[in-house]
Amino acid sequence: MALSDSFGKVVVLTGGGSAEREVSLKTAGSIKDALEKLGINHSLVDARDDFIPELIKEQPDLVFIAMHGGSGENGCMQGLLEILKIPYTGSGVLSSALCMDKIMCKKLFEYHGIKTPRWQEMNSASDLNIKLPVVIKPVSSGSAIATSIVKKNEQIQESYDAASREGEKVIAEKYIPGREVTVGIIDGEPLPVLEIFSKNSFYDYEAKYSRGMSVHREMEDSGGKLYSKIQEVAVRAYETAGCSHMGRVDFRVDGDDIYVLEINTIPGMTSTSLLPEAAGYAGIDFPELILRIIKSASEKT
Repeated sequence: MALSDSFGKVVVLTGGGSAEREVSLKTAGSIKDALEKLGINHSLVDARDDFIPELIKEQPDLVFIAMHGGSGENGCMQGLLEILKIPYTGSGVLSSALCMDKIMCKKLFEYHGIKTPRWQEMNSASDLNIKLPVVIKPVSSGSAIATSIVKKNEQIQESYDAASREGEKVIAEKYIPGREVTVGIIDGEPLPVLEIFSKNSFYDYEAKYSRGMSVHREMEDSGGKLYSKIQEVAVRAYETAGCSHMGRVDFRVDGDDIYVLEINTIPGMTSTSLLPEAAGYAGIDFPELILRIIKSASEKT
């Protein structure tokens, strides 16, 4: 049986109107190429303006959500597809909303004893009561948009203003020195731990999406215990948030202390993205990765 017969028609839902629109379009382009190589019947729909009639007209058997930020990742698109009774990839409504809201996700981590940096919600620049350095960022944006590492008092106002322009809520968290690592997860199973080396002061938007601005390597761990512990914490955070099909958990590691920063329910799938690179370290090429995600979503509908 051909793969096209197994999965029917897959619609890649992309674009939208969030600040991460361009990244979403790149993700969708990569997924489209993989679907073509796999021989799976597919089409692309840009979730902008009045896209719902077009989506319904396509009569998808499955929607591959390739949207980052905004309504594509915060549960709204997932809720729409639930109403339309169209199966989709990625986490459901509740877990999508939880993981997109950094404050709610931090509260969830704390309740379940998952270590995360000390944090606070900021309603003004004068609210800050965490000793510098801190990271100030919007509560519901991804891709490190409007995110700043603040080391001096005179930087607080500018950083707060930049973050607040991206949304109603701003969060500050204690900056954790050490290693920046991430763990991709496919259908509940962790991929190899990647360590991120950025040419900028931190893994910002430019470092994430500009070729050559960062290097990702499988994390070295001579004893092996830290590596496996990070994977264990990643799966625990993923399951605690109720995530499905795929995800990526980001960390700061200071010595033996492992801090969960956030969970990405729709990780990037561009040529510089971490999830496909981690899959590559596990011997999974990009088309196989996309196929596994589609299979996972199809089997649980």
